[in-house]
Amino acid sequence: MRIGVAVVLLIVAVLWFVFRNGEMKHAADGAAPVSSEDEQIQNIPTTPGVKLIEKNPFIENYGEKEGSDLKDLQALRDIVTDCQLILKDFDRYHLPGNPEITRFLQGSNPEKLAWIPAKHSSINAAGELLDRRGTPVFFHRLSGMKFEFRSAGPDQKHWTDDDVIVR
Repeated sequence: MRIGVAVVLLIVAVLWFVFRNGEMKHAADGAAPVSSEDEQIQNIPTTPGVKLIEKNPFIENYGEKEGSDLKDLQALRDIVTDCQLILKDFDRYHLPGNPEITRFLQGSNPEKLAWIPAKHSSINAAGELLDRRGTPVFFHRLSGMKFEFRSAGPDQKHWTDDDVIVR
């Protein structure tokens, strides 16, 4: 019994530390948050009360100038895996395609946690996540918890030999 209580307290402490360190730093006098212009743009929530997980593979790697389609899709896979670990019963959510999954990862989920900022250069007006060349990423749900992520590659056409695929 004591071990169970200790484990729960440890988990709560770790979550508190992680979420607290992700928040913007405030000035010592309690004034408005201090952040760069880029951070202010990224931190605009998609819905009220959304908490952006600022230090995650998507924000740090997706679309990075020195990156690649493979690294982008690996970052996407990593945040989806993280989302699945945090949200209970992830497999029950109906997420049929790119815009629905993108919105879910932007905080339109029961926990109001976002891995993708509301304003990101890789999201088009239709709410679709784009690859490096501006083609929507194809999400294929292989099972309740397993996805395949596909970039169309240099020819910008899905289902050709130059597609980049990550599972």
